[in-house]
Amino acid sequence: MSKWIFALIQFFPLSMFATYAFWSGVPSNDRWVDAFQISACLGLIQLAILLPQKAPLNRLVLAGNIYLILGGLAGFFQQWWYLKLYGSLRESAIIILIVIVGSLTTFISSSGFIAVKGSPRKLSIYLLAATVLMVPFALYFEGNRIYAAVLPIIFLAIFQRYLSYIAKKGYGSKC
Repeated sequence: MSKWIFALIQFFPLSMFATYAFWSGVPSNDRWVDAFQISACLGLIQLAILLPQKAPLNRLVLAGNIYLILGGLAGFFQQWWYLKLYGSLRESAIIILIVIVGSLTTFISSSGFIAVKGSPRKLSIYLLAATVLMVPFALYFEGNRIYAAVLPIIFLAIFQRYLSYIAKKGYGSKC
């Protein structure tokens, strides 16, 4: 599969969630739950395809899918408190999950947060710091999906690709 096509479909489950949930404005509770359940299924399918690959899974994609799967499970098991938590956190909920995944992978995985095997940990720490800085950004622009979630995630995806490039070229040890 072409790299640019793969790059476009990485966030397909998250895009489907946003499209389904918000297509007609503010979602009803039923549409909110349906969006999570549909997108959780797409996220599980995507993980089933991507996890067996040799290359480490993009951590932003992983965090996005975890966000959807947890929301889908909460809807399925009628754990309304969890969906209320998502509702109160709004767009920052996904950024916070990215911070959690980033923290764990930075310090536990040999591929780090940037998902490059053997990469210098400091590159993952740079991405983690950038992600932490997106939380207040998401809180400030709460309710505006473009500024609170879409642009921060695009920025993080571009920054992650840049740091991955640096790691693969061996420049990371010189930073």
